[in-house]
Amino acid sequence: MNWGLKIVLVLGAFMLFILSAGIYMVTQSTDTLEDEDYYERSLFYDEVYQRKQNVLDDHARPTVRVKNDTLYITFSQPNNRGDLIFKRPSDNTLDMALPFVTESQHYRLSVGSFTRGSWRLEISWQQDRTPYISDHNLYF
Repeated sequence: MNWGLKIVLVLGAFMLFILSAGIYMVTQSTDTLEDEDYYERSLFYDEVYQRKQNVLDDHARPTVRVKNDTLYITFSQPNNRGDLIFKRPSDNTLDMALPFVTESQHYRLSVGSFTRGSWRLEISWQQDRTPYISDHNLYF
């Protein structure tokens, strides 16, 4: 076998690899970097932006910490009502939304049953009829 034939075989194998990789990527139906409802979410982005701006204007960003399998959230004012939306970057099947109501500034939630690792917490709440939304990265 001469060197010309070896070059042709290597190029053919490389082209076959590229072609099979392209077919594999096209046949995969999921894209983890894209939300399934991205279009609907984009329609309401002005509302989300206003909620985030309310947090900045009112200095209402809650403090969030995890200690001993318990999530502690401290709000700037009492009487809060909303949702805690937990998103797992590595596995969206673990995502969940939990409603909450507080009469004081403090809220506690046991996270001992949650899968260990990195989480993204979105707190969406109302305080005296003013809507807020705040994002936090957690690791427990």
